[in-house]
Amino acid sequence: MKGEAQNFFIPQTILVVDDEPQVCEILSDSLVSHGHDVDSAADGFEAVEKIKDRQYNLVITDMDMPRMDGMELIKYIISNHPDIDIIAITGHIMKYKYTDVVSAGAADFITKPFTLNELEAKLNRVVRERHLRVELEKLAVRDPLTGLSNRRCFQDIARKEAIRAVRYQHSLFMFFLDIDHFKEYNDLNGHQAGDALLVETAKLLNGSIRDEVDAAFRYGGDEFVLLLPHLPNEQALAVAERIREKYSRLEFAPTTLSIGVSRFLERSGTIEQDIQDMILRSDGALYQAKKDCGRNKVVIDQFSC
Repeated sequence: MKGEAQNFFIPQTILVVDDEPQVCEILSDSLVSHGHDVDSAADGFEAVEKIKDRQYNLVITDMDMPRMDGMELIKYIISNHPDIDIIAITGHIMKYKYTDVVSAGAADFITKPFTLNELEAKLNRVVRERHLRVELEKLAVRDPLTGLSNRRCFQDIARKEAIRAVRYQHSLFMFFLDIDHFKEYNDLNGHQAGDALLVETAKLLNGSIRDEVDAAFRYGGDEFVLLLPHLPNEQALAVAERIREKYSRLEFAPTTLSIGVSRFLERSGTIEQDIQDMILRSDGALYQAKKDCGRNKVVIDQFSC
């Protein structure tokens, strides 16, 4: 188990908070020797100012301090910086109970006197648990086959992008993509081949959009969605056509790609309703591309032109 904990090690940016300078120095030196990046603060007020100026993974705080005690600091961090983990330290076990401190938001609680090895063990446990939470969150919003974000994630990202589009008055386009004749391809070549086709489609989409700007999603089955902000209409259509043409060169006959395009519009007064309206208009344009235009087409919703 010891070797496993060492292999898991991830350096942390830590703030040590204690009104005793000697305690701060001992803890800081020990944590630095283990590979962590460490700052210190003399009390809660100083800690708050440092947290505003720098991003920390973890705060190790004494509970009994002047001006702002550990309990007040924990509540501040939980309210304003919930991504920071907290380990609380106290020598007053009658004044501060474990259940009260953990209920306030601390990840763990350690009583004085303690060994540095004990503190390091608690720190490693907190880091492992955070790592597990992050991995579980990724699994919750990722499609396991293609690695793209899933439909649940689409709802969150669409809302954020729509709010930005309204606030900064820029465009936001949605592409609704569907693989034509996918069932026929799947039935003819088998499910493994069908899965491989979905993976290649995801790679194509990821390679066709802007990093850190656009977003690609597997919406369900053989349906995919792209969100693309900051594009004029003609450029959005050019991107869609380029994706359709690139897909045709993959040579997964008899499949082709149909794409319905819509632009986010403020039509109903609420972000959620306007997002749903954008989805419905993209879906309608996709239906037109597949049913009315014979598939392998890009169609833009009439209200988005």
